[in-house]
Amino acid sequence: MRPKKTSKRISLGKDLERPKWKVSILGGFVLILFAMVAVKALDLQVLDRDRAFQLARKQHHGSSTLLPKRGKILDRNNKDLAVNVEVKSVFANPYAVKEQAELSKTLSSKLDMAEKTTMSRLSSKASFVWLKRLVDPEVSTELESMKLEGVGFVEEPKRVYPNGHLMGQVLGFTNIDSTGIEGIEYRYDDLLIGRPGKITLKKDAYGRKIVSNPDIVEDFGDENISGHEIVLTIDAQIQHIVERELKEGIEQMNGEKGMAIVLNPETGEVLAMASYPFLDPNDYRNFPLENRRNLPIWYTYEPGSTMKVFLAASALQEGKATPETQFFCENGRRKIGGRTIKDVKSYGTLTLADVVRVSSNIGASKIGELLGKETYYSYLKKFGFGDKTGIDLPGESGGLLYSPKHWGKIELATISFGQGVSVTALQLASALSAIANGGYLMKPHLVKKIMGPDGTVIRENEPEVMSRVLSYDTAASVTRIMERVVEEGTGKRAAIPGYKVAGKTGTAQIPDPVNGGYYSDRYIASFIGFVPSDDPKLTMVVVVEAPKKLTHGGSVAAPIFRQIAEKVLFHLGISPSTNVAGAKIMPDLSGKSVRDILKWSEEQGVKVRVNGSGFVTGQTPPPGDTIKDGTVCSVDFKQNI
Repeated sequence: MRPKKTSKRISLGKDLERPKWKVSILGGFVLILFAMVAVKALDLQVLDRDRAFQLARKQHHGSSTLLPKRGKILDRNNKDLAVNVEVKSVFANPYAVKEQAELSKTLSSKLDMAEKTTMSRLSSKASFVWLKRLVDPEVSTELESMKLEGVGFVEEPKRVYPNGHLMGQVLGFTNIDSTGIEGIEYRYDDLLIGRPGKITLKKDAYGRKIVSNPDIVEDFGDENISGHEIVLTIDAQIQHIVERELKEGIEQMNGEKGMAIVLNPETGEVLAMASYPFLDPNDYRNFPLENRRNLPIWYTYEPGSTMKVFLAASALQEGKATPETQFFCENGRRKIGGRTIKDVKSYGTLTLADVVRVSSNIGASKIGELLGKETYYSYLKKFGFGDKTGIDLPGESGGLLYSPKHWGKIELATISFGQGVSVTALQLASALSAIANGGYLMKPHLVKKIMGPDGTVIRENEPEVMSRVLSYDTAASVTRIMERVVEEGTGKRAAIPGYKVAGKTGTAQIPDPVNGGYYSDRYIASFIGFVPSDDPKLTMVVVVEAPKKLTHGGSVAAPIFRQIAEKVLFHLGISPSTNVAGAKIMPDLSGKSVRDILKWSEEQGVKVRVNGSGFVTGQTPPPGDTIKDGTVCSVDFKQNI
């Protein structure tokens, strides 16, 4: 018997029995959810397409920044001093390398790298690794010919200094990342550095494999834009002359190191700046750290008797003395504050001019006393001593000049002849230029102008007057005194036939930092001067540390000065003075004894008529005039009262 059918509703839950308004709410919610999904899909597929593309591209491409192309550094005549050459750098995509161990061995051998280093880079999880940058051309050419899978090559700019060690300490150098480290390269790094380019590599969809080496580079992205060009005040030919003569002079005297600087006294432009031993910035890692120092701006030393020039200038400008003012020099020995000051020779009475000419320490001490410590200090500060010059180079020293409140009688005396004070060669050259140019302290500078990548002049430095130190008349008087130093004093070996030269020698003991006091056998020999002194074009300072054969500035530094000046004058086309060439010039004979005059007349072959006795009070012809053939010079003498 078949069972009887019953009419029974199968229940699916209470929800099916909800009112219609609840069903409507549920349907609306579903529609909203669907709309949100649709909008998101639209955003992903259309609106965010570019972002998604870039993300995918990033997942399948590797990139790196190329070295920037630094701007050139040029001399004042546009001669290249620092340039760039294109050199291959080697990189790899580790995902594309099949035999890492074998490739690592090959690369370590060819690139002169530790195998551990190359293996580490080839095992990197990155899709781009530098193996070695700026590889020697011979090596990169050989590696390229081997067609190593996963290894690529790209040209990058390498900083090169085509003149080797020429002004190496001034130019400085860059590191492997093309960042300036020393000198001009460091000082103007932000202008020189340029904008780096970009390299992008191809990868497969998984970022693991390069299809073929020719296709390893997809593009170079942004173009590498060169930095600004720096044009220096330096004349490369003058720099070459200075370095050559400085080296030869130091080696002849068995000196330890030295420096020289040449300024244009009218503008403050640095025409040459040299430090010895030299530094080749192309290979700076193989030079001692001390060779990197730019000695003319960094090295401080006691200037010795070169300071007597500024002592005399201060006394003349202040009206405390004239060139003919006389000072009794104690016959070579003078006691001050328990110490004895000595002269090389025994002198009696000397004029101020003669104190400078024969370089009397005792005479200088008396000029210092006459001037007074406060006044003397103020003039030293006016000349720029004790302060940085502000030259556009890093690493400048300010020297050492104590406040006069720390000066006793002995300190005033020693500072008067250049002991107990320290200076740089640049400070001396700058101060001396104020005498050469008629009394103006000029700010020294090395950069003549800055040009943009397109050659547009961005900035051009003009001469800058810091202050007026001396009157024209005082500067002229000091010049004549310095001319006598070269004509008949301690600086005779700096004389240049056909040119008037103003100069001063300096010889100073080197302080002993360990035991105190000074070394008995170590000296600084120096010479400062300008030429032609009747129309100065060059101010020069030459310094030699610890010469062994000879020790005095007149025998060590003065000849180097002469050799440099002669060749630079010829290079600049500065002709000998018409009133000097081939003729004898009447020197300033004031303060000399009869014996001195007779000796001078015999040496020079000049006829002299002597009137009276004692010391010279008058002369004919006057100082600076040409002594014509057959001229009888008349010299008047008078006993000191």
